[in-house]
Amino acid sequence: MESTETRTDVTAGAGRPVTGRRVLAAVGLLLVFTLPFWAGPYPTGIATMIGFHAILALGLVLLTGLAGQVSLGQAMFYGTGAYLSALFTVRAGLPAWPSIVLAAIITGGIAALIGLAILRLRGIIVAGVTLTVNLIFYYLVMSMGSLTGGATGLTGIPRLTYPGILTYTAFIFMLVWLVVLALLIFSRNVVRSRSGRALRVLNVLSGGSEDTAQVLGINTMKYKVSVFVVAAVFASIGGSLFAHYTRVIEPGTFHVQLSVVVAIMVIVGGVTTPWGAIIGATVMISITEILRAVAPVVLGGPTGAYELVAYGVVLVATLLFLPEGVYSLPQRLRRRRSRGSPH
Repeated sequence: MESTETRTDVTAGAGRPVTGRRVLAAVGLLLVFTLPFWAGPYPTGIATMIGFHAILALGLVLLTGLAGQVSLGQAMFYGTGAYLSALFTVRAGLPAWPSIVLAAIITGGIAALIGLAILRLRGIIVAGVTLTVNLIFYYLVMSMGSLTGGATGLTGIPRLTYPGILTYTAFIFMLVWLVVLALLIFSRNVVRSRSGRALRVLNVLSGGSEDTAQVLGINTMKYKVSVFVVAAVFASIGGSLFAHYTRVIEPGTFHVQLSVVVAIMVIVGGVTTPWGAIIGATVMISITEILRAVAPVVLGGPTGAYELVAYGVVLVATLLFLPEGVYSLPQRLRRRRSRGSPH
């Protein structure tokens, strides 16, 4: 018997989610946006960090899940947005809000140049090159100490102007999650658009082919570079907000490890759907916070000694038991129940 339920994701691009999932998403978003009013500063801070990582992961879902381009360079664009916005405000004295926009535009231009250079390559080579570029960015920031602060970081980054009815922490929390919601809606619209359909044709990860796309008259470089730029702009916006939230940034925050963790988030949450970015970010940041509380007491060591091990275990478990990510878990449970129910 054919299921009446339809599935909305990056690879399918069609159909509407079931009502239950919509209600669950609406309740979840309501709880998130009201968090500062019923939870303390610590949960709000964790949720804010989840939001920052969700912004990064949303860009990677479009780039990898939709276009099939494996990238390990999101941390570089996150750092580019953070450093540009910080430098514009600290060194040039520009207001913070225009600095975020200007940083996103410049980051998009840099991403376009990088994309034109590396997206002619195919497969895992792209991931290797983006990882290398991320490393170059890291060492470049480290070496330009007079401008970027080097290893000690850049301090004195001003706050964003905000309404006084909220604390600054609550304001950043609300702002970050409004950005997440806006990018989620944008991503879902891209999935259903003509551009989304064209990108699915060339997505080798879901059975597509660049050669087939070219035969159909699709300008593959145009679409690949465009989605690469979109992912970079997502990361830049997140990085700029992060800089004005923490008010101090240092190169280690934007190391290759962050790019790898974001890639793991996408795989764990579900690379085929923008919702997977939020789910993956929630799972991975929650693991970090649990380890931060448990590791010194139970395991007798610092959090960092166990983080990568925990991430690896979660990644392997996801690939073995939930290859489509945690997002697919409810659907898999429904299928199992339907198979086990008498007819």
